[in-house]
Amino acid sequence: MTIHLPPDIESSIQAAVHSGRYASLDDAMAEAASLLVQRLRLEQAQAKPPAASLADPALADKPIWEVIEEENHSIPPEVWNALPTDLSEQHDHYI
Repeated sequence: MTIHLPPDIESSIQAAVHSGRYASLDDAMAEAASLLVQRLRLEQAQAKPPAASLADPALADKPIWEVIEEENHSIPPEVWNALPTDLSEQHDHYI
């Protein structure tokens, strides 16, 4: 893979390699690429899915309990297990 960088960035990376911070240019670029991938994953995780429109026929025909059930499947079991067993009985207490 050939990467073309602006001269100021390339010289900064070369200086870091020459100072001994990185064993090679490949090591420096591997760390830079790793940081870029982490940033892209973080941005993707933070991106909100588009809001569902009631005009969407698939959602308009679906009963609310099915929508809630589908959402509940996305919650990990350890979260469900952490809920108090008397939550429905002591609703006001937990709010």
